Amino acid sequence: MQKFIETTGENRDAAIAAALKQLGLDRDDVSVEVLDNGKKGFLGIGATPARVRVTYEVPDEPVKAPEPVHTPVEKAEKPAKPRHADKPAPAPKAEKPQKLSITDEDDTPRLVKAAPADFVPEKLEIERPPRRERPRRERGGRRERRPREDRPITPSVPKERELIPVSEECMKKAETLATDFITGLLEKMGVEGQVKTLPQVECDQLRLEISGPDMGPIIGRRGDTLDAIQYLGSLVLNNALDEHVRLSVNTENYREKRAESLERLARKMAMKVVKSHRSMTLEPMNPYERRIIHAALQDFNGVTTYSTGTEPGRRVVIAPDNSYRTRS
Repeated sequence: MQKFIETTGENRDAAIAAALKQLGLDRDDVSVEVLDNGKKGFLGIGATPARVRVTYEVPDEPVKAPEPVHTPVEKAEKPAKPRHADKPAPAPKAEKPQKLSITDEDDTPRLVKAAPADFVPEKLEIERPPRRERPRRERGGRRERRPREDRPITPSVPKERELIPVSEECMKKAETLATDFITGLLEKMGVEGQVKTLPQVECDQLRLEISGPDMGPIIGRRGDTLDAIQYLGSLVLNNALDEHVRLSVNTENYREKRAESLERLARKMAMKVVKSHRSMTLEPMNPYERRIIHAALQDFNGVTTYSTGTEPGRRVVIAPDNSYRTRS
């Protein structure tokens, strides 16, 4: 089930940030519709705030089925004995078929019974609204094609993550658990490699590096195997520790090379979008790679980015920024 909230801010990005902060969700978890871009005004006079509508998914509430009410069945009456045996009983009068109304407003649930053979339903007349005719414009005997309306595009703004410091004791325990787990995983895969800890950069992140003669099987196709190892290691840490520790697994500087490749791809596709004025959809990416695309094009003039689809096939769309064209 979908729900939405409306928030305001000094500009469109501020209104989106306010909604995400209120819901406690990430940018990729919601859909945003820009209702009003707002106006700055002159010297603060006549300024209006930007207004957006943020739609998010919530679990559907279970619907309880009404319990059927059993109606008592009347006992069949026994036929009355005739008063005089010599006089025949009068024949019963033929009754007209009873019309059953189908517009009864009684909503009490009952057991469904078979309709009698002489059932004649009432005719229910429903007033239908008149059909709305679309206006047609003709020029030279042909129908003129209407200009396509530009749909509002919701930009994606990378959300700043809140850092929660992890104690030194917990970080040491996490280092031991993650190193032992990944070392055992390499042995099961039959890959020769060593796991070492890199210097800590952020207060809640544990950085590990795998080194060996052949790291191709560890990286996999576009880093799929490396991402899977990092994901499994994160599950082990989160189940064993009381504090949340983020795990980063790298090998042969692959993460940095992949980020540079994605930034080059983002700028290349953005230039094509500016020239052709048409949106372009990239291949499916994980949340980490999608954030790289959003961040790389955040200040790129003439384009905006947003995500579409569901995991694991969620993609980044690079679209023309109509508001920028209007300002210029």
